[in-house]
Amino acid sequence: MSARFSDAWLDELRSRLSIEEVVSEYVRLKPKGHRCWGLCPFHNEKTPSFSVDTQTQLFYCFGCHKGGTVIQFVMEMERLDFQEAVKLLAERAHLPLPAASKESVSLRPDERERIYAANVTAARFFHATLWTDEGAQGLSYLYKRGLTDADIRHFGLGFAPRGWDATLRYLTGESFEEGLLERAGLIVRREGGAYDMFRGRVIFPIISAQGKVLGFGGRAMGDAQPKYLNTADTPVFNKRQGLYALNFVKKERHVGRLVLVEGYMDAVSLRKYGVQGVVATLGTALTEEQARLMKRYAPEVWVSYDGDAAGQKAALRALDILEPTGLKARVIDYPDGMDPDDFIRARGAAGFEALKKYDATEYRMLRARDGLDIATQDGMTQYALKCCQILRGVQSPVEMENHLRRLAAETGYDREILLRQIGASALAPQERPRAFRPRSRAAADAPSAAECTLLTLLSQGRIPAQIVDPGDFDEGPLRECAAWLIEGKSVNAFLERLDGEAREKLMPALNYQPLPDSREEALKMAEDSLNAIRNARRAGEIERLQAQAATADAEERRRIYEKIEKLY
Repeated sequence: MSARFSDAWLDELRSRLSIEEVVSEYVRLKPKGHRCWGLCPFHNEKTPSFSVDTQTQLFYCFGCHKGGTVIQFVMEMERLDFQEAVKLLAERAHLPLPAASKESVSLRPDERERIYAANVTAARFFHATLWTDEGAQGLSYLYKRGLTDADIRHFGLGFAPRGWDATLRYLTGESFEEGLLERAGLIVRREGGAYDMFRGRVIFPIISAQGKVLGFGGRAMGDAQPKYLNTADTPVFNKRQGLYALNFVKKERHVGRLVLVEGYMDAVSLRKYGVQGVVATLGTALTEEQARLMKRYAPEVWVSYDGDAAGQKAALRALDILEPTGLKARVIDYPDGMDPDDFIRARGAAGFEALKKYDATEYRMLRARDGLDIATQDGMTQYALKCCQILRGVQSPVEMENHLRRLAAETGYDREILLRQIGASALAPQERPRAFRPRSRAAADAPSAAECTLLTLLSQGRIPAQIVDPGDFDEGPLRECAAWLIEGKSVNAFLERLDGEAREKLMPALNYQPLPDSREEALKMAEDSLNAIRNARRAGEIERLQAQAATADAEERRRIYEKIEKLY
């Protein structure tokens, strides 16, 4: 994660920050000992279980087990990647970034902020224009789409004047030079002249999760083409990497899923009727970058595209993009070819909630019917073959069984026939993996209390590192972390090398409670923990040897018992 930044530079950044000050901007904290406590921002709770350790400069929730460094806290709260969070904190700490990237070199230090300023000034200009005679057509269009004045203000919608250079003249009058406006994608230069990028269009500002105006989408009036026009790629905007309405999602922390639509008006309408977590792509088909971005905000995505043939095909393509990222994907299949905007205005939020959300396999099987006459034997056979091809990608035996039962009922084919067609012999009970390796205790169980005690004491510097050996821990992240700490390295730096899932597994072992106050008591606790670990390890080895002796011949059994004797 931190490949671009050296450990020394990151240590300097963390040293300039107080995690309790950063966290307190998001969570109301109350000090108690060397920890500050508050209600966890990552899950709903009434009793505080979220803590900030002022000594280790780590946060940890004893309820949901999220935890990490100040950088990882900002990543979670602001839904940023590692580099973005580091940049944000470096600005706060007034620490210059090391070795600027090519992108940064190509911009003057203040030019990025000047582009943001030009965009927000343009957004206010477009919004103000909407309420004038010049914007009357745009305002009428929005009213016809069911929006109220309050809705229009909530989404910051606007209208771009029809004149060739009305926006250019306004922005240069606000002290923005033409070169910067061209760089921001607000004007276009042709044959020595410059004119507005957006003219005579309803404007949808595209705002980042951090509240920065990145660019715009413009909807043409009447039959003008293209119907939608988006800001071209700029130093602050790339339509493959952003999402419309993401700025609202940041406030919907516990929604649990996102709803993905294709059009700006679809997002606005669903949100107007109270549907949370709605985002839209920016005039392009769904990209891998957008899928990874969505994964920062929720573990599940409902694909909510138009119900016509084009929307259905796009939904299938979206599933292929979403699933490799590890996102759980479902699809809403709107009836009668309706789009989300039409549907929500006709049937409201209750109608939306009542719609079936197909899982990815169900939806692919539903679409497998398209173009087939399943009333005929040939049509039904083709349908069954297509579904068997789809089911080859199902990994879970339980899910496979559910789909097989339904497919058998639909087609009349016997379950075993369908299994053979799928080629699912791997599910047959007589087959075994080529090599069986028993799971270690660390893989099968949570870390022992003794291991957690030892690692917590070690990470807090409460005991000398030399009394501990990495081999005292089972293989995995605890052993790796112990080895890192024994070398005298920072636990914060180790955590920043882990992804979210690995970090959540490790954090409980760094926050064992309660710990003694005195150094003598801490040493005694460490000694007891080491004895417990080593005794448990010895007992496990004796048990393994005894099981081995039960099936050994006399000579081998004698040798085994000699080994057991040495262990006592």
